[in-house]
Amino acid sequence: MDIFEKRILRELKYGSKKAFEYVFNTYSEQLCRYAQEILKDRAQAEDAVESLFVRIWEDRKKINVHTSIRSYLYRSTYNACLNLLRKKRSENRYRDFFIYHSYSSKTHDYGSSSYPLSGIIENEFNERVEKVIEDLPPQCPKIFCMSRIEDLPHKEIAERLDISVNTVKSQIMKALQQIRAKIKEITAT
Repeated sequence: MDIFEKRILRELKYGSKKAFEYVFNTYSEQLCRYAQEILKDRAQAEDAVESLFVRIWEDRKKINVHTSIRSYLYRSTYNACLNLLRKKRSENRYRDFFIYHSYSSKTHDYGSSSYPLSGIIENEFNERVEKVIEDLPPQCPKIFCMSRIEDLPHKEIAERLDISVNTVKSQIMKALQQIRAKIKEITAT
């Protein structure tokens, strides 16, 4: 890292808006193009880069750059994109899981576009499932969502919430049991 970058980084850490604007104006468009290559979606890429800069501003005092600002920003953008892809994959898995369980026992193909109420039925079902998740015992919804939607490993959830891995596993099992029971009720009607 050269002297200029060290100065910019130091000023940024002390809350200089000019230093932040310089970094943003210098790198944001490049980072958006890079994120778009990874995400294949311009809007998501812009959101990822915008979120990155918001986080940089909020955590500016904690930033430790060892190589260069450019390298730091590209690595951070890459990680943000991977997290978005992981989250999207988890959301798709979560959605597919509930759609499969909700429609598999029905005689009608509610998921097909030829069925006029398919969207309404899917929305109603999703609302019911979300309500079941909200009504789970304390901490259970948070643990379940961290596991199934954010796709975090049990160990990381345990560390973040300062609980044991076994507690994480039992809470997820409890959530799945209650969700499955509710799905059976919903699909039986």
